[in-house]
Amino acid sequence: MAPTPDSPPLFQRVAQTLRQRLRDGTYPVGIPLPGERELTREFGVARTTIRSALARLQEEGSITRLRGQGTLPVAQPSTDEHSKIRNGLLENILRFGQRTRTALVSTQFVQATSTVAQALQVAAGTRVMRVVRVRKSHRKPLLCTEVYLPAAIAEGIHPQMLEDMPLLEAIERAGHAFAQGEQELIAVNASPEVAQLLEIATGAPLLRVNRVVADAQGVPIQYLIGHYAPDHYQYRMRLSRTGGTTTVWITD
Repeated sequence: MAPTPDSPPLFQRVAQTLRQRLRDGTYPVGIPLPGERELTREFGVARTTIRSALARLQEEGSITRLRGQGTLPVAQPSTDEHSKIRNGLLENILRFGQRTRTALVSTQFVQATSTVAQALQVAAGTRVMRVVRVRKSHRKPLLCTEVYLPAAIAEGIHPQMLEDMPLLEAIERAGHAFAQGEQELIAVNASPEVAQLLEIATGAPLLRVNRVVADAQGVPIQYLIGHYAPDHYQYRMRLSRTGGTTTVWITD
């Protein structure tokens, strides 16, 4: 790939070529992309260049990288109602998950408490899956999440997905598209369990998020309780009086 004086960085040019292949179907959804070694030979560049290009595509949400399965294309959204949220809060949450690392702490089926049952609109005592994970960036814990999934959805998610990808992405891959959600942010003090997971002192101040995500019909598909270390988490929102798109940044 011979550069010109006005050429963008090499990894961006590689990313652009791969991006076009994803768009035109050269790399179809469900089939892994060629490996880093093969791409290195094809483009005649260093392996670090390929990794940077793939990282860029992953940040954009065009690919996902699964341990043991390689790099997979992510299905592009249609132009229907679901596409209207792709630049909103839920999509930003998804991309935040894609650019950080997850450590699975525990997963098990439990009986829904009254709080969980109300959030998921099921009867108390209903069988649901509880998933506890810690998300890290640069090896530092950013947040820990306690997520509850209806059994019908949880049973369609491959166990490895709970380790390797954002849960919203895993839910979509199981055939349940998210379309809307509600959440609240409150200030709390770290419990002993949360403090241990986030490697902070018990009682330290945290931001807690309670979030319910639903499908297009308003049926809840996920109830999340998240605890964020405030020194690593920033929540900013741009508001528009004219009714334009609201954009939310979640940064580390």
